[in-house]
Amino acid sequence: MESADQKLAVKCPNLELAKDDASKLEIIQQEIENRKAFHNALQNDIAQLKKAKNESELIAQELNARIEKLQQSMEDDQLEQHKRDLDFQVVSFVKQLKDAEIVNDNLREDQRNMKDELMRLEEERSELEKQLKVSFSMPEKRWCFNGKIEKDGNPVVEFDLKPCIHYPIKGGSAVITFEDETVANNILEMEEHVIELGDCQIKIKAQPLKLPMLKEIEIQTQVCKNRILVSDIPKLPSTDQLLDKLELYFSKQRNGGGEVENVVLLEDSGNVIVTFVSEGIAENLTKKEFHQVDFRGIGKIPPLRISPFINGEIVNITVQEVISKRSALFTGIADIMDEEILRDNLEIHFQKPSNGGGEVDAFEYVPKGKSAIACFETDSEKEN
Repeated sequence: MESADQKLAVKCPNLELAKDDASKLEIIQQEIENRKAFHNALQNDIAQLKKAKNESELIAQELNARIEKLQQSMEDDQLEQHKRDLDFQVVSFVKQLKDAEIVNDNLREDQRNMKDELMRLEEERSELEKQLKVSFSMPEKRWCFNGKIEKDGNPVVEFDLKPCIHYPIKGGSAVITFEDETVANNILEMEEHVIELGDCQIKIKAQPLKLPMLKEIEIQTQVCKNRILVSDIPKLPSTDQLLDKLELYFSKQRNGGGEVENVVLLEDSGNVIVTFVSEGIAENLTKKEFHQVDFRGIGKIPPLRISPFINGEIVNITVQEVISKRSALFTGIADIMDEEILRDNLEIHFQKPSNGGGEVDAFEYVPKGKSAIACFETDSEKEN
């Protein structure tokens, strides 16, 4: 028993050992399985990572491509913007260049105008100098003028002209000039007048006479190139003889003359105008100024004076309206009786102080169907 028990006791440890080995083996196998599963999981993760990597690389490539495309687009946009900027600068420069050319053309035009103006002024100065010289060689003539000093201190010369104003009078009207200005004012203030003509009467209206009068006249003068004015001429029995002698004298080259176109006598002054065919002859003759012309049949006479002939052109006229202070215009006069009888009745009516009238200086009546021109001159009695 003891030995059997002992054998059993001996065998039990081996059995336990075998069980332990089996258990370990299972554990190892289980561990192997776990390792395999872990390995497979790792392989799967690696595969997923590789796939993700490939996808990331593809995305990165796409992004890089898009970035390159954007960069290229930005560069193209910058180039386009730069091109537009350059185009704008070119256009602006071209515009500035054109503006500069326009300014330059304007300056050239201004320069040409200034040259023309300078030439005109130079010609005008030369002409004025010539006229200044001419003024010393003009024939003597008496002028009536009054010198005045304006408020600004500039002296001016006013010629004392004697104007004659022509005023048209329609039919059925009368013009009366009174000796006293006060009478004329009374007549005008009454305006309407009743004229007794026997068994009837007429009503007429008085109104002031507004006369157009020359206030200022501007005359532009220039020296005629082919005419001369001959003055200090002696009186000859025949005008034709005078003109023939002057034409003969001034047609000879030894006298400084040339071919004469015509010779005209100015009746009011007794001077003579000689016109030459060519220009330049007149200027040469006026340089000498005095010429000794021999008139047969007349004793020794002083030399004739040769002056430049001045052409004048009216360039500006200023007219003002003046009222005749001693005159009145009467209108609305009916033609109801003989002209002379009506004239006498009108004049008698306006001479009576009871009718507001007074002494009549001048009277003119124009019946209907007729017309007349009244001439008004300066009132010398009222002049200072």
